[in-house]
Amino acid sequence: MKVKNENTFIEVNKNKGVKSQNDKTPKHIKFWETGATKEGKEGTPSIVESKLIQFLNQSGFGKTEISETDYVLVEDRDNIVREISDYVIVDYVKKYLEKLEEHEVLEEFVRKVSTYVSKPKLRLLQTFKLINDRDTEESSWFFFKNICCQVDKNTIKEVDYKDFQGKIWSARVINNSFSLKRGIDISMFEKFCKRLANQDEDRFLALQTNLGYVLHRYHDPANPKAWILVDEKINFDGTANGGTGKSLLLKAVSKVREVVVIDGKNIKGKSWYKNQRINRTTDVVLYDDVTRDFNMETIYSMLTSGIPIEKKYKAEEYLSPENSPKITISSNYMVQGTGGNTDVRRRAEFEVHNYYNLKITPESEFKCLFFTGWDNDEWSRFYHFMMTCVQKYLEYGLIIAEPINLKSNRLIAATSPEFIAFMSVMEETDAWIDKRTFLDLFIKEYVIYKTLSSHQFTKWVKEYAKQKGFKYSDRSTGGKYEFMLETLKVGKEDTNEEE
Repeated sequence: MKVKNENTFIEVNKNKGVKSQNDKTPKHIKFWETGATKEGKEGTPSIVESKLIQFLNQSGFGKTEISETDYVLVEDRDNIVREISDYVIVDYVKKYLEKLEEHEVLEEFVRKVSTYVSKPKLRLLQTFKLINDRDTEESSWFFFKNICCQVDKNTIKEVDYKDFQGKIWSARVINNSFSLKRGIDISMFEKFCKRLANQDEDRFLALQTNLGYVLHRYHDPANPKAWILVDEKINFDGTANGGTGKSLLLKAVSKVREVVVIDGKNIKGKSWYKNQRINRTTDVVLYDDVTRDFNMETIYSMLTSGIPIEKKYKAEEYLSPENSPKITISSNYMVQGTGGNTDVRRRAEFEVHNYYNLKITPESEFKCLFFTGWDNDEWSRFYHFMMTCVQKYLEYGLIIAEPINLKSNRLIAATSPEFIAFMSVMEETDAWIDKRTFLDLFIKEYVIYKTLSSHQFTKWVKEYAKQKGFKYSDRSTGGKYEFMLETLKVGKEDTNEEE
């Protein structure tokens, strides 16, 4: 298919894919005039600025508003739009004049380029409506070099670019081709995901819907969740498990969606520019390998209220909740939070089975490096699997996998291994216990906690009660401070939870 846009040709077909550069000499469009000297000879050419603007409009250049007070320059090529800087326009005009061998006009353009391509003049370019190419609630799109695919819960439909309605940002186009016929066989990546789910069908389905949730570009502001990947087995001795597959799982997401990775070890919570790499086409923000000090509270506002983006020397942008990217977190530790129902509602945690490690790797098992070692057929199988994950999500919704060690690991992370060991022996329910005596027994058993305050110990007991499903109560009577771990009756509300 050849799409003619006055002075440029864009080719989109299964053999050549999407091209953003001109392959043929543009149609001659004259935006300059040449006067005559007194002697009747041809004079120096002069550029007619209104015609230059017309030429740029016909060449697919324009602007789109990003706020009530600001705009960005864009280039539209066959309904695939990219954000540009003014130098792209300068290069385009320069190459155009060089092809026409209009050297004197080029000289005039170069001499006064800051006048012809200035911010006030570029404001005269045509205005495009701000593109909203996010998914609908019922379907999702994948854009490849050769074809588009529309995914709903029942079908994966191939759509030729010539039949695609609307405009998309160029960042949406995956730099690879896809064949539905070649993608139906099981992929290496699907086998890899089954390993991470410990070959359990229910956990594998949950993992598919988790992936589908992240890949689906529709964002429901009423139910935002962060997808959190942690290991099934966590070390609490300060060492971290390596090579379990979390990073590879999230890298796969980046192969089909635009992902901004934020180093979890260097998060600058109060930095004005912490979100500056996020933009309107970002699909996923990954907080990678966060430390044990990271707290979900850091991203609550991003999940529920949208994302302010402040870049140096530019006006602040704001992404509304429905236009914000999904949030993912990977960690070798339990991810802390504020506790209570609000915190729980913001989490979609998945425990990765510790099948892979530094000795058993996907490379050793599948005899190739993921992504870099794949042929075209394997890529198609991978893309097909990722699209089926979206289908599973659209069909079943976001399935939260049954916790394996989440509760016990969260309890250890919030207290200490020694405290859990102590409580496993000393736990007593439905009876009043003297706080001071109980703390003294703990310190006597574990001398390393001789400086532990009564306040901190009480916090640990409360956390233990919450995670174990007890109701915590305390009282002061006759100079004694006592607490009780009350067994909850069926239907009785747990008052330990806090919003």
